[in-house]
Amino acid sequence: MKNLNYIFCSFEYLKKIVLKYSRALNVTSFFVILATIGVNIPTTYASEADYWSQQVNVFNFSCTDGDVECWTDNANSLDTLPLEIYSPLKPSQVQDKHHICVSFPHLKDSYWVGVAYGIINEGKRLGQKITLFEAGGYTSLNTQLNQVDDCITNGGEALIIGPISSNGNAKQIEMIRDKGIPVIVLVTGINTTVDANSLQSFIDMGYTSCKWVVDQEKTNNNTTNIVWFPGPPGAGWSIASDIGCLKALKGSNIQILETNWGDTGKSIQLQLVQETLQNLASGPEPEFKYIVGTGTTIEAAVGALRASKLQSKIKLVSTYYTPGIDLFIKRGLISMAPSDQMISQAKIAVDQAVRLVEGLEMATGGRPEFNNTGRITEHIQQLILIVTPTNFEEFNSSTTLAPKGWSPVFSVD
Repeated sequence: MKNLNYIFCSFEYLKKIVLKYSRALNVTSFFVILATIGVNIPTTYASEADYWSQQVNVFNFSCTDGDVECWTDNANSLDTLPLEIYSPLKPSQVQDKHHICVSFPHLKDSYWVGVAYGIINEGKRLGQKITLFEAGGYTSLNTQLNQVDDCITNGGEALIIGPISSNGNAKQIEMIRDKGIPVIVLVTGINTTVDANSLQSFIDMGYTSCKWVVDQEKTNNNTTNIVWFPGPPGAGWSIASDIGCLKALKGSNIQILETNWGDTGKSIQLQLVQETLQNLASGPEPEFKYIVGTGTTIEAAVGALRASKLQSKIKLVSTYYTPGIDLFIKRGLISMAPSDQMISQAKIAVDQAVRLVEGLEMATGGRPEFNNTGRITEHIQQLILIVTPTNFEEFNSSTTLAPKGWSPVFSVD
């Protein structure tokens, strides 16, 4: 997997060459912008020098989060999805400032902080009014529902949401769309039709991580045990990740010895890892070779393995990328992690929101919505970048990680 950074050029020949040979395309110059949760971002038009573009997969049709047949259809496989250059709006193309509501499940881990950075950065670049809320965790569905209601009631013209529940958020989203307010789903999926998606299938993320383990052990004639930490129970993305992992392991010599579901709070994941080590790795030799799980799980496992003096006996594989994962891969303490380029996902979601509010054509053209509603939908999926200690120096993290030291500022009412 190769990364190619280049200055975007309009010549079609160069564009075709880049599309053929690059896996990740990114031209970006970031501002470091302070974010205030629940507080409006001031409007300042950025220079055209901050323009960026991104190579993406475009789904032939939109898949709701629970539609496994859709996600696993050959037409939507990672090998056959069409590649396109996503070219966002320039500030000069935006007609007005709009109030865009943004709702996250939480900001307890650096993954969502990276998403927040992308939202705020792009909102600033396009001169938009952004109101960002976080619900506090995957058990806080009612909080998220209330925050969304409040923001829409207070003049929200579009909603970008990372749903806590693929089913629990669906009715509210349908009601918002019935009012003519566009809804863009970001990172985590939803079991209903929306105006646009900017997300990576966590079926593919889970598949990628577990398939990597399968490939590492394919010459091993014996069964290799792993312990699996998919994430919060009931969350659409963690259920999808579990589906993908199980798909990757089917027919292989890899066996899941134990599955541990849990919220991605650091203390919860650390406790789960410690309990696993106590139960399955307290003898002369651990009963498993890999811990595979969420970024928070794997970050917690680094210290837990060191404390138990097991770091040379158990390998760590994450299902997504964070700054902590980045640091530990650099040090050779984590074997592999895939990046779904969450900063780019967030920036695309803002661009989609502005286009929808202003009635502009979607960047990739979109497609007619189901049921002949007359509305256009667009489903953008970032390319998955596999990062290991071996290729770490080649990895361009600018579409994945917020700048070092950047963090949203929380306001507490």
